[in-house]
Amino acid sequence: MEELISVIVPVYNVDVFLNKCIKTIVNQTYKNLEIILVDDGSTDNSGKICDTWKNEDKRIIVIHKKNEGLSATRNIGVEKSIGKYIVFVDSDDYLELDMIENLYKDMIKNNTGITACGIISENFYKKNLKFCENDYIADSEEMIKRMLLKNDIHIGVWAKIYKRELFDNIKFPVGKINEDLAITYMLFDKAKKISHIKLAGYHYMQRAGSIGSSKVTRKNLTIIYYKEDILNFVEKKYPNLKEEAEIFLIESLNKFSLIYKKSKLKNEYKELKLKLKKYKKRILENSKMKISTKIKSLRIIFLGI
Repeated sequence: MEELISVIVPVYNVDVFLNKCIKTIVNQTYKNLEIILVDDGSTDNSGKICDTWKNEDKRIIVIHKKNEGLSATRNIGVEKSIGKYIVFVDSDDYLELDMIENLYKDMIKNNTGITACGIISENFYKKNLKFCENDYIADSEEMIKRMLLKNDIHIGVWAKIYKRELFDNIKFPVGKINEDLAITYMLFDKAKKISHIKLAGYHYMQRAGSIGSSKVTRKNLTIIYYKEDILNFVEKKYPNLKEEAEIFLIESLNKFSLIYKKSKLKNEYKELKLKLKKYKKRILENSKMKISTKIKSLRIIFLGI
């Protein structure tokens, strides 16, 4: 018998996209689903759309809550779920109709804690295949290395299936952005064995107004804080990946230093410049870091450019 899979969909003001998203979930070739729609205090018709679908499909559970953000919404979905496995779908994205079946079959075949698939990144103008080059199986260290190198795996929690127990002591950080970055490496560590299928099953929609396209603010500093957490974690548990984790952090420090300077966010720029100065010795001694990355860091530290 097919195991129950919980599909968690955080919903907030996406009434234009929501029907398409839900339709591709209820029509999955894998049928034994618990579909949890968590309405995060939507002020458009999203909540009504959720309720309409609930009346049409008995597998759908709708939770209406006050607006608290994506992390709190996903956490509630996990808490309420009873499936042996979990899949996350963002409510403005949609799925190939066999995505969940393909992920589940690969997970069972290879006895993994997580299985991921390729994605189709699209906007109004075009579609691009991403992370669709290879099928592979990796242990935790190898997968974290791939994440640090941005090689054949994406950081988002979507386009993956998880054994539910991975979330027993791991939660999304409430009130923060870039929440996937905060926990994905922990999930890879806990999973022990992870597989990836090159078949693209998840349509990731890049749209105006989404977090990914929003103007940079102080909140974006969470990317730096999370990457520092990753560096500290790697140094303790996977010391062979220390230099990769340093590069992962320093590249973002360089990028956001220049963005904040251009945006005239002086305090944020000063904070990142001080962080770069703190890591100066590591930058100089890192044997794997590109010379161009080192030069960018040193120019910011000494010249402010």
